[in-house]
Amino acid sequence: MENLEYSRLKFSTRYTSDEAQAILVRFMERYVDKEKFKRYVLMWNSFICKPICLPLKAVQDIALPSDKEVFFYDEREKMLYGTTIKDVVCFVENLEPWDQVDACVFDGDMNWVVAVTHEDAILCLGNINIGKFE
Repeated sequence: MENLEYSRLKFSTRYTSDEAQAILVRFMERYVDKEKFKRYVLMWNSFICKPICLPLKAVQDIALPSDKEVFFYDEREKMLYGTTIKDVVCFVENLEPWDQVDACVFDGDMNWVVAVTHEDAILCLGNINIGKFE
């Protein structure tokens, strides 16, 4: 696993721009309002439906196997990574107060998305259980 220098996210894959584009087009078709996106720039701020907003610490209660492979899209860096739920949770738990993260975490089937925001919250859409917060 490599570590991103600026963010400490462990990942197994860093997708090329062509690979990322194909995946992100599918993601945006499912979750992002294109008109809002033109105005607000960030995908998590342009969701089609109103997401469930939870405190950042709720990420540790995501009810998925820790080794589940997921996509992690860093909206600020415009980079898409393949990683695991365990590594996403570790990354979020180790964020510093000055870290400005805007990222979407989602599965390959596009059944759910968890957005990690610079506002110290997570936003959840789709078929995902967040343990004690449900």
